[in-house]
Amino acid sequence: MDHLSSLPVEMHEEILRRLPLEDAIRTSGLANSWRYRWARCPGLKLVFGEDDSTTAAAVDAFLARYTCNVSHAQIELGDEPHTIDIDGWLRALAAKAIRYLVLRFMPSDSSLLRIMPLAPASLFSCSQLTSLVLERCNIPALPPSFNGFPSLETLQLDVVNFAENGEKTFEALIAKSPLLRSLNCQYPSISGDDDDNGGNYCEWTIRAPNLKLLSFWAWEDYGWRVYDLPQIEEACVHLTGPDLARFLPGMTRVKGLCMVITVDTILEQLPYFMYLKDLALHTLLTKSSQVLSMLCILRNAPNLENLHIMLVQEQEDTGDIEVNMGLLDAQGTVGFFSRLKSFQLYDSMGHKNEMCFIEFVMSKATILQEIEIYIHEYSSKSMEDVYDESSQYKRASPHAEIIVNRYVPLFADYFISIVSGCTNDIFIFQRRIRCTLQSLMYVYT
Repeated sequence: MDHLSSLPVEMHEEILRRLPLEDAIRTSGLANSWRYRWARCPGLKLVFGEDDSTTAAAVDAFLARYTCNVSHAQIELGDEPHTIDIDGWLRALAAKAIRYLVLRFMPSDSSLLRIMPLAPASLFSCSQLTSLVLERCNIPALPPSFNGFPSLETLQLDVVNFAENGEKTFEALIAKSPLLRSLNCQYPSISGDDDDNGGNYCEWTIRAPNLKLLSFWAWEDYGWRVYDLPQIEEACVHLTGPDLARFLPGMTRVKGLCMVITVDTILEQLPYFMYLKDLALHTLLTKSSQVLSMLCILRNAPNLENLHIMLVQEQEDTGDIEVNMGLLDAQGTVGFFSRLKSFQLYDSMGHKNEMCFIEFVMSKATILQEIEIYIHEYSSKSMEDVYDESSQYKRASPHAEIIVNRYVPLFADYFISIVSGCTNDIFIFQRRIRCTLQSLMYVYT
């Protein structure tokens, strides 16, 4: 023990920072020289949850005696959050200038129908936050004293509900975070008086002038729309009905876009996306609304370089549209794909609509370098059949290489993870796939 005591202060502090919080506190019993040394050690992280051995009593002791600011806190509460003084913890963390906060309510029954606990209003006193993650909780109305999160750069909301005039709370929370650069919102809901009116929510606006990354996934329409996002670079959206049409006009400067086009998506008039270089779509090629909506956004992306389409396969052939070159050319396709270099089609069955769309791309893309087709494991067509058919199509680019790959479930899961909101992976997506599939690739030249 004397040997440890003789170490430089910097090494003592590094040892403490590497220990779980409760073990760091216990070092007070090692020797007099270690007594409450942890309380003066900068950089300790508060981690509390089922996967961590730290007890609630240890957190209480830590917050009571720790004299430094706390930059990082990760709190996961289980089935009985009422047994934890989370309100007191948040007040103490606010006083210690907390900057990175994760607050998750993780019951053993994770059903979305479960009544979610209410996050304490003291959350809004953490005014120096730069990163905030909230999961599975009700977010209360903003207190009158709330002046915003002036330093917040990253906000992640997973399965949260905004109570009491929730639209205004949601709108104000984002608007009062002027430095927000990344917003990841998965399955939010809004409750209140409008629940009794058939869900007819007033329109409200997401305003985030510094936002660069946006991931937004929702099943219900709560009236949201996006105001112009001048700094947006990457976005991933899965919205239903008119939601998508209200979102896209605010993202005209986006460079990388992942989106899910559902049966009830109707895109008719959109602005131009002059900066869009990478587009990933998850859609059907058998429904008229989805095909026409897809063509609408493709028509308005004149500088698109990389197009990825993951097909949704129905169990039965329930399509209401036959895709053919006449239909596609009738959509005003002059100038389509003039900058396109790479096209990937995933989970293809080799059906007529799919092959016709492949032909359409090949006939329009004058500088296309490669087209990759990933064949579904239950396709009645072999890779050779798909290649033979596609190789007969007219190619606007003499340099276009056709590549046909076997279906790989691992990649399908990876694509879905991207569409589900992993927006940071948009631009490295093609590189990773090739590494994963290199041994399975079937290349024709």
